[in-house]
Amino acid sequence: MSHVATITRRRILLAPPSMAGVFVAAFGFAAALTPSLLPRRLVFLLLLTGLGAIAGYAIGTTAWWALRKIPALRAWRVPRLVRFGLPALAWLIALAFVPVAVTWQAEQQSALDMPAALPSTVTLIVVSAVIMVVLLGLGRLARLATDRLAALLARIGPIRRWVSGHQPGKVHRSIAVVRLAVAIVLIVLGALGLRTGISMLISSYDSVNADQTGQSPTDLGINSGSEGSLAPWDTLGREGRFYVSNTMTPDDIAAITGRPADVPVRVYIGMQQGDTPDARTALAVQELDRVGAWDREYLVIFGVTGTGWVDPNAINALEAVTDGDVTTVAVQYSAVPSWIGFVIDPQTTIDQNRSMIDGVLAAWRAQPADQRPELILFGQSLGAMGTQGAWTGAATPVDVTAEIPHVIWMGPPAAAVLWSTWQDERTSGPAWDPVIGDGAITRVLVSPSDTSHELKAPPTIVFAAHANDPVVYWSPDLLLRKPDWLSPPLGPGVAPEMQWYPVITFLQVGMDLIGGGEPPEVGHNYSANMGPAIALAVNPDGWTDATTARLQEALPALRYQTG
Repeated sequence: MSHVATITRRRILLAPPSMAGVFVAAFGFAAALTPSLLPRRLVFLLLLTGLGAIAGYAIGTTAWWALRKIPALRAWRVPRLVRFGLPALAWLIALAFVPVAVTWQAEQQSALDMPAALPSTVTLIVVSAVIMVVLLGLGRLARLATDRLAALLARIGPIRRWVSGHQPGKVHRSIAVVRLAVAIVLIVLGALGLRTGISMLISSYDSVNADQTGQSPTDLGINSGSEGSLAPWDTLGREGRFYVSNTMTPDDIAAITGRPADVPVRVYIGMQQGDTPDARTALAVQELDRVGAWDREYLVIFGVTGTGWVDPNAINALEAVTDGDVTTVAVQYSAVPSWIGFVIDPQTTIDQNRSMIDGVLAAWRAQPADQRPELILFGQSLGAMGTQGAWTGAATPVDVTAEIPHVIWMGPPAAAVLWSTWQDERTSGPAWDPVIGDGAITRVLVSPSDTSHELKAPPTIVFAAHANDPVVYWSPDLLLRKPDWLSPPLGPGVAPEMQWYPVITFLQVGMDLIGGGEPPEVGHNYSANMGPAIALAVNPDGWTDATTARLQEALPALRYQTG
C-alpha cells in the first residue's frame, strides 16, 4: 500500500503539465495584460496575469480531457512537434507582448491622471509564473488529498467490501465518490466560515457606526438629532451625525446663487431606529411632520449608500439649487460599505428605499394639492440601485416622473433595474450614452459638459454614468457574453485597446471595482458631475450655466468631513 501511495503521489504532484492547458494558458496570460476600464494597481496587475494564465490552463486542460472522451479521438496521437511546438510558439508570442502591455498601462495611467508604479517586463513574467505554479500546485495537492482520503476509506470494512479488492473501475468509483463528498463538505464549511466572517465584519462596522469621535450635537437647528427630535443624536449613526450637523447656511447659498436663501432642513433616521424598513419610514414621516417639511418649496428623498453616507457635494448642491427652501430626508439601512452590502445583501437597500419612497409619497398625497412641495429623488451608487427598486423594470420615465418631477441617479450599478432595462431598450446611441425614449425626459451625462443630444426642454431624470465606471458596467454576464458597451465606438476614458475575453474581462472589471483613488470624471468619482447633474434635473427659475459653474467651483470648499 505504501509503495502504491508513493507512486500515486509522484504521479499527481510530478506529472508533466497538460500541453493543451499550457497552450491556452498563454492566451489567458496575454488577455489578462490587456487594458480594462481603469489602470490597475501593481499588485492587481501581477495577480491578474497569474490568474489569467491559470484560468487559461484550466480551460485548455478541461477541453482536451472532454475531447479525449470522444471515442473517435481517444486513440489519436498528437505529433510531438505539434504537441510541444504550438505551446512554445504561443508563449513566445505572449511573452513578447508583455512590454507592449506595460506601455498600454502607462498610457492609460497618463490619460486618466492616475499615476502608479508599473513592473518591469522581467518582474511581471517571473511573478506571474510563480503565481501560476503555486495555484497549479495547490490544485494538485487538493487532488492528492482526496485520493489519499479515498484510499484510507477504502480500508474500512463496508467500503472495502464495496470496492471489492483492487478492481480499477471500482477504485476509481470510490475516489470519485469521496471527491464529491469532500467538495460538499468544503462547500458547507466554507459557507459556515463565510457566514461567521460576515457576522464579524458587520459587527466591526457597527462599532464604527456608533463611534462619535469628533462629533457634537451643535448648530443642528431643527434637524434630526436636535432637542425635540424623534430621532435622538445617539441613534443617527456616524454618517447621519455628520449629515445633520453640517447644513448649508443662507449666506453660503446666496454667495452661489446671488439670491436670498432660507435655512435648509435635514432629516435622518438611523438603522437602529426601527427593526423593519417600514418602521424606519414611519419615523421619517413623523420627523417630516415635525419640521414642517410640507410647507417647503422642495422635498428631497435621498437614497444613501451602504454605510448611510450622504455625499456632501450632493446635499450641498441640492440645498443651493433649491435656495435652501428644502427638506431632505434620508434613512440608513446598514453600516457596511456599499460593495459589501451589494455582495451579501443587495435586497436590503431596495426594501428600505422602496418603503421610504412609498411612505413619503403617501404622506405627500395627503397634503392639499396646491400646497405640496415639489419632490426630488436622489440616489448615488448603491443608493441609486435602491431607489430604482421602488419600480419594476416595466416602468417608463413617464411612470417615474408622474409624481416625482426631478430625479438624479449618479453612478447606478449595472444591476439597477431601471438603468439596465432602459439602457437595453434605448432608442439610439451606444450603451454608454443611451437615448432613452425620445430623450425629452431622461438624459445620461457621460461628462459634466456633455451636450451630445439636442433637447427641446431640460430633462427631469438625469443619470450620471462614466463610460469607465466599473460599478456601472460590471455584471456576471461579462463571464461569457460580450457587453454592448464594448462595441465601437468606445466611450470617453476607455482605452481603445480594451477587448472582451471570456472570464478574463469579468475578472479585470471586477478588480477595477476595488481600485479607488480616481480623479473627478473618472471611474466612480462623480464630484465633477454633481452640480451640473442636479442643476439640470431641478432646473429652477432663473438658474443659468454661470450659476452652475459657480456652484461647481464652490462645492470643494463647502465639503465637510464624513466617515
